[in-house]
Amino acid sequence: MTASPAAVLLPLGILFTALLLFAGGFAWARRRDKREQARQILDKIEPWAGSRRAAKAWYQSHPIAALGNWTAAALVAHGRGEDVLRFLDHIEAGGFA
Repeated sequence: MTASPAAVLLPLGILFTALLLFAGGFAWARRRDKREQARQILDKIEPWAGSRRAAKAWYQSHPIAALGNWTAAALVAHGRGEDVLRFLDHIEAGGFA
């Protein structure tokens, strides 16, 4: 006795759908985390940058030597936003750049 095509395809379809939903949710959560990290970084640097606009300019264009000469924006895009936040905490505590 052979299984009907529906008996095979239905569980596969359910599995495929679940994987797509999980992957989509994971991607959305990562984008949300990156946006949150960017906001936290901008909040930290805005007081010494002088304005939100200047903070955004620094975030997008200033290479951070201690983090491989990458900009904060590039680091966040590559999943290293926590490194930027730790670096800024270090600077706030009186550490060297």
